Amino acid sequence: MSTQQKILVGFIFTLLTCLPLGAVALNDLGHDLNAAPPEERTALEQRARAQQGRAIETGAELYSRACANCHGQRGEGVAQVAPALNRKDLFDGRRAKDARWLGTIDAFLQNAIAAGRPIQSRPDLYSARMPTWSQEFGGALRGDQIETLVAFLQNWRDQAPEVNAWTLIPVPARTPGAGTTTGAQQNGLAKVCQGLAAPYAGKKPPYKMDDKTILAQGKQIYDDRCAACHGANGKGDGPAAAALNPKPANLADKNFMQTLPVDCEFFVIAEGVRGTGMAPWKALGDDALWKVLIYTRSWSGVP
Repeated sequence: MSTQQKILVGFIFTLLTCLPLGAVALNDLGHDLNAAPPEERTALEQRARAQQGRAIETGAELYSRACANCHGQRGEGVAQVAPALNRKDLFDGRRAKDARWLGTIDAFLQNAIAAGRPIQSRPDLYSARMPTWSQEFGGALRGDQIETLVAFLQNWRDQAPEVNAWTLIPVPARTPGAGTTTGAQQNGLAKVCQGLAAPYAGKKPPYKMDDKTILAQGKQIYDDRCAACHGANGKGDGPAAAALNPKPANLADKNFMQTLPVDCEFFVIAEGVRGTGMAPWKALGDDALWKVLIYTRSWSGVP
């Protein structure tokens, strides 16, 4: 083969190598090279968008499992337990500024999740203490998992409402006039049950206590809403229990459950207990509350 032929073959191979590289560059850098319409996403942008979507999806699953019981399923917060996360000041920098944070909002959120809050910001408002979630600090989550949680939280940013999570809002007194501490007892009843008045006094379940279908449905609701605090078997040892003071009730303790009649337990589930991590769940509706109640009473055998 002559020198000219070798040069020609080499040129062809070079051209064939450059064509796909040029196509990749055009796909990834089309906007920068003015070779793609502004409204058309490049391949690089499409990949980044897909990766972000996967991160948000993973973060949503983690949030539902680890955070929602204290901060609410939609980040709306749980009264007397933990503040709202779906709120404007958390994303526009005001909260970070109040905390004298000098970094980015992403870093602020990552640090709060990773390191937790050894000292409660407002114990007069919220009973839960933010635990450490990073494995670096003895928690359960890897760094990449915390990043997906932040991606999910940031997904609320554009539509986040203006919420003041740090103003004390007076809470109406509970129906029972003799107090709200479930542990204290008088005349064989938990203190929260003393003087229970309408519309809760005398309430009776609409289902049989041994109905297997109702028990299964109650378990599903319990696992989704209650197990994070009360534990898988109702012993008050759920993953969120360490952040609560006082600790969640042991629903499997027969002696305790004997102090909590059916109508009073329904009241506690519906209205919550002031000064504890027990949030009000009446928004779920009476039917769901009865199913959870029947399931929780199955552990102790107390009717």
